[in-house]
Formats: sequence, structure tokens, C-alpha cells
Amino acid sequence: MSSRHQSSAEARALLLAGKSGVLSTLSVDVPGYPFGSVVPYCLDGEGNPIIYISDIAQHSKNIAHDGRVSIIVRADAGNDVQAVARLTLLADAEKLGPEEVELKRRYHRFFPSSGDYTQAHGFFFCRLRVVRARYIGGFGNVYWFEPENFLMPSPFSTEEEEKAIDHMNVDHRPLLQNGLSAETDAVTHEGPDTDMVGLDGE
Repeated sequence: MSSRHQSSAEARALLLAGKSGVLSTLSVDVPGYPFGSVVPYCLDGEGNPIIYISDIAQHSKNIAHDGRVSIIVRADAGNDVQAVARLTLLADAEKLGPEEVELKRRYHRFFPSSGDYTQAHGFFFCRLRVVRARYIGGFGNVYWFEPENFLMPSPFSTEEEEKAIDHMNVDHRPLLQNGLSAETDAVTHEGPDTDMVGLDGE
């Protein structure tokens, strides 16, 4: 495997493992300056991040004015924050359509408390459609990637994913509690009870 191909796989693994990132939008209030905020995300079927934001939030106002954004995801920091792997995605933010109900349902599985936000003011879903990706995995391990050389579509249809999730959560909970997610492309939430919430392409 070439070093570039290996780095692409590492970058994708970092994106899959992450649950949140720093979203940068172009400020409306202070034109020309980037505005950073922290947002949770999950991925759509093509590997693009999905976020759920309020229309009164500053980043939402910025996106409405200019949809060009970036989001950075990094590995857990050690003693040297600059030594850990990080991934920056340049993307175009676009609202999800009303027909994309399965994807919205997927997000709520990843972040169950977000279901409460539907009662709050003006929350909506955005897809961050990746334009380019910049990965830094360490000294000499720095690459730009085009979406087609970085993103990995999920091999599972929505129906297949939801059936597998229901099956695992009902019939195989002990496997989940024993760390299935560490050995497969399954995504779980850990707690008193571990639930499978998604299946992503590696």
C-alpha cells in the first residue's frame, strides 16, 4: 500500500471515529473573518458530515450568507497538540431536503438528545459536501485529497443498515458490550447499555 493510500485510509478512519469538529464559517458580522464553533456530526451515505444547527446560531447566519465552510477533526490530544493527527475538510454547506428523513433519523440515533431540539427554535440539518480534504498524520505525512480519493460510500443501504442495527441491539447486545465496534465498521454509543447506531464504509 502506498503512503498516500495509507494516509487516505488513516484520514477516513479519523473522520469515522470523530463525533464533533470545529466548524469555521465566514462571518457576516465581521466580514472577511472566519468564525469558529463546535458541532457534532455523523456521516451520510457518501461520507459527508451531517450537522444539526439552529437558525438563530451565528454559524447558521453565516452559512445562509455564504455556504463555504471548513471543519477540522482531530485525534485525542496528547502532550503535544501539534503531534496528533488532524483532518480539515473544505466543504459546501447545504440544507437537507424534506425527503431525506432516513438521514435525519440516522443523526438522531447517533445523538439521541438531539431529538429534543425539534421542540426548540428553528433547528435544521446541513450536509457538508466535501470539496477537498487536508490530512496531517505526522511529520512528512501531509496530503491533500479530492473527495473521490478520500470519501468512502457506505456499502449498506438505509434499509440494510436499520435492519442490522435492530438485529444487533435486540439479539446480540453482549457482543456490543464486549467491544464489537473496535473490530468492525459498526458505530456504537457506550454507556450502561451499548447500542449500535450506524454502519459506515471503511
